This record gives sequence, structure tokens and C-alpha cells, in this order.
Amino acid sequence: MQTLWQLTQEELSFISLMEENGGELTDEIAEELSIRRENFGYKAEAYAKFILKLESEAEQAAAEIKRIQALKKAKENTVARLRESLLAALMVFTEEDAKGIRRFETPLAKLSTRKSQAVEVINEDSIPMAYFKIKKEVWKSEIAEAIKLGEYVPGCQMKENISLSIR
Repeated sequence: MQTLWQLTQEELSFISLMEENGGELTDEIAEELSIRRENFGYKAEAYAKFILKLESEAEQAAAEIKRIQALKKAKENTVARLRESLLAALMVFTEEDAKGIRRFETPLAKLSTRKSQAVEVINEDSIPMAYFKIKKEVWKSEIAEAIKLGEYVPGCQMKENISLSIR
């Protein structure tokens, strides 16, 4: 059984041969053409079925990823709540040492507090622009609209794509 690529190459050679014969269609050429189209039909159907199968599997994988991400998020939220509860309890049940650290030890775990600093934004509108990150991103929809209206956009052009539809 030939691959789709081989069938395509043979068809291109066949078309070239037809053009060399001035487009004359003999009985032999007509029979060969029929066989080629039949082979293409089988291959095209097999490819379409396989593509649809893979697309379905990809959708299932995406759904499973979402499910696992939700599970991960739920576990992370539980961990955060448990950490907050344990920290609150540590603050109530222990005393600070000379370094300002609270400690508690069990046979399986050593608990202690740690101080750190973080910026708390109180009013974002009053922060100077020098302290904002600006993300540079190409705005393709606006570029497309401008080009369609006849404007020249340096470094850009419209490109026509052809895609396959399988139903």
C-alpha cells in the first residue's frame, strides 16, 4: 500500500504526462486515473479518520489537564489554609526567643517562624509609571484591520492560509 505522499507524487507525474500528451485521454490513461483516484479515496478517508481520532484524544487530554489543574489548585488552597492555621496556633502556643523567632518541635517536624518583607500595594493609581512593567506585544487584529483599510504597516503583510476541513 502506498503512502499519501507517494500517491501525490505519482499524481503530479501523471498530470505532467497528460500535459505532455496534449491532454489526450486514452483508455489506458482513463483507467490509470480511476485507479489513482480510488487509491487516494482510501488514503484520504484513512487520514481523515486518524486525524479525527487524534483531535478527539487531544480534547480529552485538555479536559484531563483542566481536571488535574483544578485538583492541584484545591490541594494548594488546602495547604495554604493549613499553613495559616498552624502559624496562628504557633503564635498562640509558643514564646519568642531572643531573636524574635517562635519554635516548636515534634518527633516528625520542627516548626518555626521566619520574618520577611514584601511590598504591599495600597493604591495602584498613585504609583509612578517608572515602577510598572510594560509588556510589548504585537496587536495582530489592529494590524490586520489597518492593512485591510489600505494602510502600510512596516514589517507586516497579510498572508492567506488554506486549511483542511473534515466533517
